[in-house]
Amino acid sequence: MSTEKEKKALPASCKALKTNVQSNGAPLDRKAAADVVTNYLQGVNDPSGSDHNFGYLFGLDQVRWFIGGIDVYNNGKTPDKQIQGVRVYLGRKTPVQSGQVLSMEKIMDTLFLMPVLADGTDLYKVHQILPDDTILGDPRPCPNECKALSFLTS
Repeated sequence: MSTEKEKKALPASCKALKTNVQSNGAPLDRKAAADVVTNYLQGVNDPSGSDHNFGYLFGLDQVRWFIGGIDVYNNGKTPDKQIQGVRVYLGRKTPVQSGQVLSMEKIMDTLFLMPVLADGTDLYKVHQILPDDTILGDPRPCPNECKALSFLTS
């Protein structure tokens, strides 16, 4: 039985994902990155960025582990069956309590990286994740807790 969500057609911007996952994204220069963060902070009425997390940090060792898991998975598979991208999921570490109302900038407090297959689908179904599956999560909330280290302050 198909769900209402499955019946909806993909938007044009998503249709390219089914044929060109590896080409998604582009380099971003420093000014453009700073503008994106500034625009976001103005939209949540927190120009200083001190009231909520707007960035996260993954250590290079963990990024290498993540990419290494992708390389192991891809080894010997044809390109149409390989992982060809990474999707970033936003989330919460704890559920919102009944009756609790959070401002928009407080709803998300973490993120994780999910490998994406050549056809644009996630490698794992989030509700079926196994302990050994290659998903990178538990980032540090930066630059909020380490502003002096961010390019935004230099």
